[in-house]
Amino acid sequence: MKRTALLFTCALMTAPAFANDLCTVNLQKLDDAAATMATMTDPLKSQVADLQAKAKMDQAAGKTEDCASNAQQALMLLEKAESGNGGASN
Repeated sequence: MKRTALLFTCALMTAPAFANDLCTVNLQKLDDAAATMATMTDPLKSQVADLQAKAKMDQAAGKTEDCASNAQQALMLLEKAESGNGGASN
């Protein structure tokens, strides 16, 4: 029983660390994609920039899950644009 409780506690403690890593990795990917952003259309470029700014603010505020979510949304917009499906249709 103690072993199960210990494993459960460890699992709960690693969840925030995973979100923090995902936030950091996604923000790094967005920074790396900055060169691609120069060739994007204005609506898409501003959407990605807004999501990136929100993600950075969330990271600074310690909201790692929100940071990871906003950064992931921005990356999805970039991927959609790269694949030729547009991305600024909102």
